[in-house]
Amino acid sequence: MTQNKKPVIFVAIVLIVLMILPVIVLMLSKRGDSTAGNGSRISIVNSDKTSDPVDFDLRQLAERAEKLLSEDLAAALRKGDVSLDFMAELSKNIEQADDALAAGELGKAEQYYSGVVAAADAQLDAIKLAEMARSLNELTYAELKRFEYLKTAFENTYREAVETYNQGLRDLNAGNYKKSVDGFEMTSAILGDLEGRSIQQVGGMLEAANAALGELDLVAARSAFEQVLQFDSANVAASNGLAMVSALKGISAEVQAIKALEDVGELDAALAQLTELLTQNRNNPFLLKERKRMEARILERKFKAALKLATSAEAEGDLPAAIAALEAANAMRPSPELTERLNQLKAKELAARLEVLLETGFNALKNGSYDAARKLYRAAVDIAPDSKEARTGLEKASSLYLANIRYSQNVTSAAKYLKEGRFPLAAKFFNDAMASRPSTVPPSQVQKESRIRSELAMQSKEVSVHIVSDKKTYVSLIGVFAPDRFKEKELKLYPDVYKYTGKRKGYRTVEVELKVDARNPVKLEVICTEKQ
Repeated sequence: MTQNKKPVIFVAIVLIVLMILPVIVLMLSKRGDSTAGNGSRISIVNSDKTSDPVDFDLRQLAERAEKLLSEDLAAALRKGDVSLDFMAELSKNIEQADDALAAGELGKAEQYYSGVVAAADAQLDAIKLAEMARSLNELTYAELKRFEYLKTAFENTYREAVETYNQGLRDLNAGNYKKSVDGFEMTSAILGDLEGRSIQQVGGMLEAANAALGELDLVAARSAFEQVLQFDSANVAASNGLAMVSALKGISAEVQAIKALEDVGELDAALAQLTELLTQNRNNPFLLKERKRMEARILERKFKAALKLATSAEAEGDLPAAIAALEAANAMRPSPELTERLNQLKAKELAARLEVLLETGFNALKNGSYDAARKLYRAAVDIAPDSKEARTGLEKASSLYLANIRYSQNVTSAAKYLKEGRFPLAAKFFNDAMASRPSTVPPSQVQKESRIRSELAMQSKEVSVHIVSDKKTYVSLIGVFAPDRFKEKELKLYPDVYKYTGKRKGYRTVEVELKVDARNPVKLEVICTEKQ
């Protein structure tokens, strides 16, 4: 066999082993699980001597060794992370384990399988460590580039980070993955410390710059912001700060006067002057920023005032005022907490208003003010439809209001007809009024009832009516007697308004109303005297 053919044959042998190894393990597993016809367990036989049966742990160990070789390491082999020599060595160990197992040498088989598992696990761990090192290499390199702007300000520290990274890269290339991972992690730690120090230093410089700007010390502010930009040329806060310094050029005195007003609490006056200054310096970034800040401060003051008013109004029991103040506060700065508090106040105010309406409605009902009671109970139902007391009160008040209307109208009609002398009609309406009379009526109505009752009692007796005619005129009293000629006629009539008629041929007919009143006897002459 020539030298160049040996690797090819060796690779073929390894691949064949990888193909048949799962079959061998499966056959062994089936042999271990099979039973004889009589139910006795089959053991692996060595010559003429029966060995101990394969136990559960050994079988699992064999399966794990096969899985590592045929799946995990096979995948690593395809990616080039393990060598063919390593795979061939493990395959050989598994063959030896299988031979020992077939010979009944369970201890020896266990040693071979355990060696395969240990070697495979160690190799896989090494592969994971290598992958981790490669990943950290990329991340650490990206971090070095990100913090490169700090190289000038922190030259020694940044150089230390670069040197540590380079050593980690050398270890990675040499296959020293653990040391490589440690080197990359150390580089990240150095850069993290560098970032923290730079943030702290830049923050301090920005604080000093903003403080100087707040005091309108434009020279110091400009110097401090420029120092930050020398340290970090991409710092947005420093760039904006320099823009504010430039915007204050020529107006610092006016701004100082505005700040003086603000310092003594004259926020509205300060805002007015600031707005006026903005009309002269349109789109000035500093003034625009100041106006926004001052408006926010004024809003905050109004918000706190509204909250304070709501609290005091609620404590004093003025719930409508408390609700109005809280609504104003919630409009300025909405929040779930304010909304919840507002809903609770509204519920409390609704309950209080309902209580007042029910009490006032009851008193109105008791005093006979049925219309007022009806309106009060109607309002109570509107705000609390589920209130049985409100619904019952509305029904009762409405019923009594209707009865009171009927009563009042009937009493009025009775008084009207009484005045007209139509006593039967007056009595009818008065009786109807008494049928619908409420339990409570005002004293004036009681007096009116008494007067009508007395008058009707007096007008309940018959009255003598004496009618005189000429025996030529046909006299009739509608509803009493038909046309008749007579000289005299005596009647007994109940007080009321009657109509009598006198007719005679060739003469104008006489038609006149006759009021019969119990207080005066009636004497009447009916004669047609006027010719047509």
